[in-house]
Amino acid sequence: MKAIPRTQPSAYPAILSYGFRPFFLLGSLQAGVAMLLWLPLYYGKLATLSLLVPVDWHIHELLFGYLTAVVTGFLLTAIPNWTGRLPVQDFRLLVLVSLWIMGRIAVFFSQETG
Repeated sequence: MKAIPRTQPSAYPAILSYGFRPFFLLGSLQAGVAMLLWLPLYYGKLATLSLLVPVDWHIHELLFGYLTAVVTGFLLTAIPNWTGRLPVQDFRLLVLVSLWIMGRIAVFFSQETG
């Protein structure tokens, strides 16, 4: 019996072979950094260049930063298992991860961009 291939051979790093790998890793790092920034931001000890007040920034990052990363990583991994299709990987996954990172940066520095 021959095994069904789950991924295509790739020259990209292994972290870009399944959606959960970069999104779960970056989502957990983002959550940790957001927690470290949250209290100094809330008490005014640290300033951002964001148009959002600290409470709104925190809510935004929980919903559109952490939650989006975890749900995206789950769906990019589960859908290929449910449908039998090959997962999004390599350059396409790198583009998705880059868009997520650029969104985090854009919100943090939104005063400069808006």
